[in-house]
Formats: sequence, structure tokens, C-alpha cells
Amino acid sequence: MGPCTVPVIAVFTKYDQFKRDVEMRLEDEECIEGTQLDVEMERIFRKHYLNRLTEATGTPPYIRLESEACVNL
Repeated sequence: MGPCTVPVIAVFTKYDQFKRDVEMRLEDEECIEGTQLDVEMERIFRKHYLNRLTEATGTPPYIRLESEACVNL
């Protein structure tokens, strides 16, 4: 019997805290505001987290978890 592959799903917890941290840092640097903030957060997330996962295996399925208190209704 040969080696079997195991599916991987990356789970990023505390994504709401990541967003707050990025927002505060960017506000302190006074370099970005408004809708650019979301674009910059996504860029940072992909650069620092997703790229490290994709180096060896390609992009696995992933989810980003936030607390219920931070969900926009």
C-alpha cells in the first residue's frame, strides 16, 4: 500500500484581532484610510500567511474566523 494524501484545510483564528492590529498600525503611520484599508489588510494577510502555505503545496482551502461580536449584520 502506497502513501496516502491527507486533505488540509487551513484555519486562521482571531482574524478580527488581526484586522484591528493592521488598522491601528496603518492609522499610526497615516498612510491609508477608507476602502484602501480592506485592500491593504488582504495584501498583508496573503503576504504573511497564505504565501507561506502555498510555497510547497499550492493554496489549500482556508477559512478565517472572527468572533461573533465583530460580525457586521
